[in-house]
Amino acid sequence: MKQIYFLISAMFIGTLANAQVKMPVQAAKDVQASSVYLNTEAPVQAARAVFWSHDCDVNDCSDWSFDNGAYEVGAPWTDIDISFECTTDGPAGPYNQWAGGSGDGSAASSMNSTTSSNGTIMVDSDLFGADANYDANWVENCWFQTVAPIDCSEHPYVSISLETRYRCWDNGGSDDSEKCLIEVSRDGVNWPAIDSWDEASGTVDYGGGADPVLSRKEVFPGYGTSDTSDNPSLLEFDITDAAGGQAEVYVRFRWSGTWGYSWEIDDIKVYDTPANDTRIDNYLSYTDYERTGYYEYGAWPLSQIPADLAAAAKVYNVGFEGQTNVTLNVTAAGVTTYSNSISLAYASADTLSAAYLPTALGPVTVDYLLTADAADENPDNNMASQSFEVTDLSWGRDEGTPIYAAPSDGTDDYITVSLFDIVDDVVIYAIDVAVMAGSETGTSIITHLFDGFDDNFLVEQYGGILQSTDEFDIIAGNTNELGVPVTNWYTLVFDEPYLASAGDWLGAGFEHYGGSNVQYGESKFTQDNTAFIYGPFGSGSAYAWYYTNEVPMVRLNLNPNAVNTISEETVNTTGFEMFPSFPNPTNGVTRVQFRLDRAADVNFEVIDLTGKVVYTLDMGTQAPGYNSISVDASEFAAGVYTYTLSVDGQRSTDRLMVK
Repeated sequence: MKQIYFLISAMFIGTLANAQVKMPVQAAKDVQASSVYLNTEAPVQAARAVFWSHDCDVNDCSDWSFDNGAYEVGAPWTDIDISFECTTDGPAGPYNQWAGGSGDGSAASSMNSTTSSNGTIMVDSDLFGADANYDANWVENCWFQTVAPIDCSEHPYVSISLETRYRCWDNGGSDDSEKCLIEVSRDGVNWPAIDSWDEASGTVDYGGGADPVLSRKEVFPGYGTSDTSDNPSLLEFDITDAAGGQAEVYVRFRWSGTWGYSWEIDDIKVYDTPANDTRIDNYLSYTDYERTGYYEYGAWPLSQIPADLAAAAKVYNVGFEGQTNVTLNVTAAGVTTYSNSISLAYASADTLSAAYLPTALGPVTVDYLLTADAADENPDNNMASQSFEVTDLSWGRDEGTPIYAAPSDGTDDYITVSLFDIVDDVVIYAIDVAVMAGSETGTSIITHLFDGFDDNFLVEQYGGILQSTDEFDIIAGNTNELGVPVTNWYTLVFDEPYLASAGDWLGAGFEHYGGSNVQYGESKFTQDNTAFIYGPFGSGSAYAWYYTNEVPMVRLNLNPNAVNTISEETVNTTGFEMFPSFPNPTNGVTRVQFRLDRAADVNFEVIDLTGKVVYTLDMGTQAPGYNSISVDASEFAAGVYTYTLSVDGQRSTDRLMVK
């Protein structure tokens, strides 16, 4: 569906891969919807000195005027009539599954705001794009604004809050081309210019020798493709520069973008900015991922927890008074640690972290508490919590419960990979996969271990494979349901355990050859370029590597007693035996050995996934004993092939992977 995959080129800095090539918008829309754990409870409003409010009742929309940029100067806005609307529905566009919709044109439920039952105000860019057969490279631009002015003359410090839900598409490239904005005018005529959309340039010059007035706030700064807000988010913005002490204040909500998803707004309040109010903002990580690069594992072996582990949160001063001794308290396993203490000026932010170190197996809850010298006027937004499990033998990025089945079309051939940083030497015995209900019994699957530092990793289909398990068939009754903790892991054991060294960067991969339906579970949200999928997900069903923002439920198994969940497929043959090709994968010559119990006529052929014979060899009558066939695969296109040995009409088949 619409959001998660981007074509990547292999360029690595440390342990982070950077997306280099953007996936075309239309193609990316055909990939699955995002799977992000989000808050779905109505937010708790702080006690504020509210002097103006609007609950976006569909029967009271005359308080707002609606317009769009169709007649603005400049070709990008010509004949575009997308608009906000008052509605009791949620988004209805074809990619509304992210909001709980079905994608069949029916509307999803409205967001869970406090008064959503009487209506919200929404722009459904996804629906507009589908209805208009829209060229997604054009810029959409629309807004709604107060008809009557708001009197702020008795209010020197002014803030505005809204309950809102939003998902970013950003033209499929996280290129900051999509904006949700709040704009303020002192006369209803002069507004920030639209030739530049950023917050810093959103000023208004009222003349008279006064400096231009900062009059724009970006509602979701830093959001990139597939980022999704809570359902809903309660957001607050200080608009004192433009509104403080002013007798006439007009407020506008503006959307601009290129065929995005949707933006919903409800329960708007204008109030006196509090004096003392710090909050935990939009970054929370029990590994401080953005600064350390440590992945957030849901199942984390004790041996692989780094000694310098720290939890972090972005903190923001909402109050107009400067705050002193602002400290982040982190409590885990009954032990509380503290960040450095800082001072936060009015409307400033910083990131605080505190070290902690789990030392025992079992679930770990990380509780965050933000404190400061001054008593906080809204303490509810000073607390947060995250959790994971410290394990012995299971190592996964997921949280144990699938919330989506992937890919959306399970008949595609694909490889999905989740990345792991090796902190200390460890032996890997197997790979575990959560296969989802609906996957077809008897379908062959295989797993691979990848070297993340290999030059061909994420460049070639099989680039960087260190070793693979044997193929196995899916058996009945060993799959998993959405929303239910996984109990049925497929364990595929390596013929030889792999010794990983500290500092290695490995990928646990799961492959389905296509044709029949096979889907794997996806768990929590993950950052860009930390989990991947190979398959036909590009424009024109182009095969390439793409990154996904959902964690594939593919784990490393550290159990020396691991056994295969399913039996290796065997071929009943009489009088001969064919052995696996070696090397496999290959991009050169591979050798297939076989043994005959008696003299027999032997034929050999290699077939690609389309059924085309790419290599054939009639060996005639061969004597009893061992023999071998050498196949030069250097001229074969990268991909999966089958090779078949026919002995007096009996056939034995196996798969060959060409890099």
